Amino acid sequence: MHRRNQICLCVIVPYCLEREFSVIRRGQLNLQLRCMDFEKGHGNSGIGILQEQVQRLTNENVQLQDRNERLYSRLGGLQEKMGQLAGSKTDLSSRLIHSEEEKLKLSKDLVDFQIEANRMQERHEAETFELKNLILSLENRILEVELHHEKTAGERDTLQERLGALEANHKRLADEYLALKSNYLALGKEHEQEVAKNEELSQELLHLANARSQGEDSKSQTQPYEPPDELRRVRALVDRLSARKVKPEDVVASEHERRKVEKTLFGNQDHLNMEIERMKEMYDSQQRKLEDRMVAMGKELQEAKTAIRNTQHKLAEQSAVRRVSRTFLCHGNWGLGRECQACMAELPISGARERERTSTQDRFWLEALTLPNAEYIDSKSAAAAPEGRNPPWDPAPMKRFVGSMLKDIRASYKSREEQLAGAARGYKKRMQSLVKKHEGLLVAYRLQREQLRALGSVAVDPGPPEHHFTITDAELLTSTSQELNRLREDKARLEGQLCELQMKVKLSEGAALTTSLPHTLDEAGWAELRKQLQEFTRTTQENLEKERCQLLARATVAEEQVAELHDYVDKHLGRYKQEILRLRKLTGTDGLRALSAGVFDSPMASKSKKDFSNET
Repeated sequence: MHRRNQICLCVIVPYCLEREFSVIRRGQLNLQLRCMDFEKGHGNSGIGILQEQVQRLTNENVQLQDRNERLYSRLGGLQEKMGQLAGSKTDLSSRLIHSEEEKLKLSKDLVDFQIEANRMQERHEAETFELKNLILSLENRILEVELHHEKTAGERDTLQERLGALEANHKRLADEYLALKSNYLALGKEHEQEVAKNEELSQELLHLANARSQGEDSKSQTQPYEPPDELRRVRALVDRLSARKVKPEDVVASEHERRKVEKTLFGNQDHLNMEIERMKEMYDSQQRKLEDRMVAMGKELQEAKTAIRNTQHKLAEQSAVRRVSRTFLCHGNWGLGRECQACMAELPISGARERERTSTQDRFWLEALTLPNAEYIDSKSAAAAPEGRNPPWDPAPMKRFVGSMLKDIRASYKSREEQLAGAARGYKKRMQSLVKKHEGLLVAYRLQREQLRALGSVAVDPGPPEHHFTITDAELLTSTSQELNRLREDKARLEGQLCELQMKVKLSEGAALTTSLPHTLDEAGWAELRKQLQEFTRTTQENLEKERCQLLARATVAEEQVAELHDYVDKHLGRYKQEILRLRKLTGTDGLRALSAGVFDSPMASKSKKDFSNET
């Protein structure tokens, strides 16, 4: 295009100059002819006028020459500009090529960056899953520590109660021992006094008996010796007193028993004190160990949270860089941004096609690789078979096995495809039947609503228009259904406008009535006011019913989505549960979690379970 303009300028400018020169020559010829005619007609009188005209034409000629020179200079400038335009065109084409290359590089970098972002996101999800498992294990260990702490606290309380009971018992026994010891000392003193008194009395009685026996001996030497009854009585009394006397060995034995009892009591007290001290030391050591474990687990939990935050920061930075690059591409080159968006939209479809193509290629290569291997193995086995064997040797068992295996694979793929196709057809039929039922319900609802409106009863609300219950999904509707929905929408809009106009007319009539009768309201005015209130109530109820129907529809859709999600979770996320169970078995926390859940239902356990269900 620039070359064509340059050629046109080079052709047109000389043509214009030649045309100017031809005009000048023609003017000079006309001037000479007029001079000749004037000389013939007027003579010498008009020579001055002609000379003036010649001078004027000469001046015009000079001006035209100057103009031609300017045009020639402009032509040179235009030619130079055309040369510059040609050079700039080549430069612009190279710059455009370079910009296209940069755009391609940017698009490639964007795709690579998105692939890397997806990898990072997958890695982040895997790390998050591992960290969540670690957090669950740490929570289980915390629950174990808390359970052990509660157990030790219960044992400590019971031991303290037993210690208090033993101290009370020891105090009571010590009081009893002191009372018994004081009684024993008092009784010992009394016993010693009684013994001394009895010894004195026995000595006196013996002296009296001996003196009396000596006096009687002097009187009756001739008579045979017969101890009197009084002497026998005294001797019996002395023997009885001597028998009642406490022996030293008995006193020593009682003292030994007392010391033994005292040693037993105070020895048991020392043993109990030692046992209590030992249990206190053991409890303190266990408490220190539990505190150390709690501190270590807190550090691990903090490190896990820090790692999660770092990963989230990295992902946020990468997403920000990706958004900036995407914004730059969108604002820098809208066409390239749209192409990139189209490519990104086509990525899932192309990925599914690529997976299908890869599975087909895998099956093809499986057949291509297994059949020659089976034939080779069968040939080797046939060559290694004995020649003098009686039963017929089957030369191709491996090939038949591989063929049956491939046939089973094809059958499984075919059955799966048929199953999916049947499910899709069943889903489509079900949706079509639901759409038909919905249309029938809409027709019945419209007839009932028109009947109620034909009755003209204000007390009964006919309900919102049927447009509020139509299906808006274009995939489930045919062209006829879409046209009917459009007509229903127009009808609902016109009904709303009609109701608004009726309300305006009634309000204007009521205003006129109130202005005509400012101070009095008769029965007609009250009836009109009641009617207006009923209309207002009906419109409000209509709006509320409309909102209620919308909420019911949304709730139904949400319930269906929840049911689908439950089915998806039950069918396709079993491996997560198996992985969690395997990890719990590896870490040995499954039984502990069951034990903690059975012992007490703490808010922490319910919270961790809720968090785990939400994460799942």
